[in-house]
Amino acid sequence: MFAEALLALAVQIGPFWEQNRDLAALRPFWASEGETTDVLWPAFTAHRDWWRFLLFVHYQSYAQDGYQFEIMPVWWNGRREGKLEEEDRGYAGLFPLYGSHPHFLLLYDWHFCLWPVWMRYSMPRPSEKRMMTTNAVLWPFLHWRDDGSWGFWPFYVRNHQRESLHETALWPIVTWASYEKDRDAGGEGRSWMVWPLLARVDRERESQWMFVPPLFSWVETRSKPWAERGNSAPEMRLRCPWPIFEWESKASRSRISVWPLYEQVVWRTYKEGGDAGSITRFGWKLVELYDDETRVFPFWVSRKDNSYFRLWPFYESQTDRDGVTKTRVLSLFPIRWSPQVDRNWSKFWTFYESEGTSAGAVHSLFWGLVSW
Repeated sequence: MFAEALLALAVQIGPFWEQNRDLAALRPFWASEGETTDVLWPAFTAHRDWWRFLLFVHYQSYAQDGYQFEIMPVWWNGRREGKLEEEDRGYAGLFPLYGSHPHFLLLYDWHFCLWPVWMRYSMPRPSEKRMMTTNAVLWPFLHWRDDGSWGFWPFYVRNHQRESLHETALWPIVTWASYEKDRDAGGEGRSWMVWPLLARVDRERESQWMFVPPLFSWVETRSKPWAERGNSAPEMRLRCPWPIFEWESKASRSRISVWPLYEQVVWRTYKEGGDAGSITRFGWKLVELYDDETRVFPFWVSRKDNSYFRLWPFYESQTDRDGVTKTRVLSLFPIRWSPQVDRNWSKFWTFYESEGTSAGAVHSLFWGLVSW
């Protein structure tokens, strides 16, 4: 390992040129590591089966002769993966005029014409093991679905969701829903809301009142794992007002939050109720105290097993699973080692580096001008 490290130091010229077994870089213009190549990163990055230019131009190839090219959000074209030579495997789109896409954001088999004049898309229904198709005209005003849902928003909307039926009139002023028995949610019952005044949920395993929703609410739930632990009182959550104050005691966790000053969360294993870790925060996420790690963003991070330590912007040290420890000074990037930043930019401010194990280490000062 030491011979390889010394060889890497021998072919390093300041922060600009570096070449070793894994990396070749002419910074900041070009860098190549493994199957990834950067040119003026983040302007251009290429991997084994994809490349990206300026974040919105992207090409992706797939194993079974499929591909996709995008100039988002204006143009895309591609070919679906598949072994059969179906005629409809190709797709393209010129937004907002006309097009189709097999998987755009959360939508499957998305088709549109003069968007938002017309579009059709599908979404998975895992509980029913099928895809649900939605048609929309002048989205979001008029839509209808193959499960019987339809709506003329905002005047009236009727939506089926798993074992429930949700309806709204003059959304969001009046909403109501009815629920049948289900496996995972709150069970049979009803709910309603007259916004912004009052809302009520009355279900088999859930009871909730909301005043000036969502500012004030009180929720009681009764899950099977919670009852099996011998708890006679229900799980509870209080918001008063949200998001300033929240308190909850549930099967999965207990939590108290006085935003943005203080928060404490204790996680539990869902079925057994055992300890699954905790976190205490001060100043929202400025100070975070985990069971195994302390963070003071962005200045301080330390793990109890000594596998990572950062004193930003001066010093950073990390030990991987193989016991190899890497250390460097300075460390200006405020989050943990990023491969892209390391390849292209971090050398410009890293004056000292070391890499080694308990058996020994190789040290480099001023990009290899001094090494031992």
